[in-house]
Amino acid sequence: MRSWIAAIATTVAVAVGSVAATSAQALPIAPTPAAPVTGIPNPCASTKPFPDDAPIADVAAQLAANFGFKLAGKQWTEQRRASIKILWETLDAMECTPYRADLQSKVGGTVGLNATSISGYAWGDWSLTRSGYVSLDFGKFQRALDSGDEGRLVRLVVHELGHVRNSDRYQEPEYWTAFTKLFRQEGRFSEYAGRSVTETFADVVGYYVGRCALDNPYDTGAHDAYYEYAKTYIFGGKEFGPAPGETPNCTLPVDGAEPPMPGNEVPGWLEGLSGE
Repeated sequence: MRSWIAAIATTVAVAVGSVAATSAQALPIAPTPAAPVTGIPNPCASTKPFPDDAPIADVAAQLAANFGFKLAGKQWTEQRRASIKILWETLDAMECTPYRADLQSKVGGTVGLNATSISGYAWGDWSLTRSGYVSLDFGKFQRALDSGDEGRLVRLVVHELGHVRNSDRYQEPEYWTAFTKLFRQEGRFSEYAGRSVTETFADVVGYYVGRCALDNPYDTGAHDAYYEYAKTYIFGGKEFGPAPGETPNCTLPVDGAEPPMPGNEVPGWLEGLSGE
């Protein structure tokens, strides 16, 4: 009797195993999630890993070659390696989206990155410190790195690149028409952007990628419409963290960390010179 039961059990187990195996073969295999990078819970899978052991001059040359930016400024130094790595990994984290190609196309692919000291409160700007360049003050970046506030540096980098992405707005492209309509409906997004439509656009895209930025407006669940806009119009459906309203699992900066500040809006007449 026990042998019969054992035989039946074996037959059933084989049948179940066969069905399970067939089902497993039929189901698609989910891609392995990309490992998070500093400030970004769900980046694109890295295609250009940061060369940790390379001399800093080689790092700068590779950054320019890999991402298609011309470089200027005096802060491409070993002392600023950690800040350069934040910039590199932020660019690499967006490479599976059209973001970089789209923004570079606005000015003929000649966007520059200027690592330099910026006067005043700003930690970065577009075309103000140097025309046609996104300027970033890596010396100020170090203050955020010392505070463990890398997420807001990611938001700052994407924010300033967002101004380049948005530099064709006077031609009324579809993405901008859709955004200005959305802005009239939704209004204020972040404390910094206030009532400025262009700064709101830059912060909408900056916080979308920099989900680990402290006080990220998307964590409140009040800005689903802006989130869907960035997802659909700017990043080709790619998401860099959890759904709006969900706070990502990120390390927090020390109490009282100084928030990195973007620069002022570029005047319209100056934008016209930025491609020269």
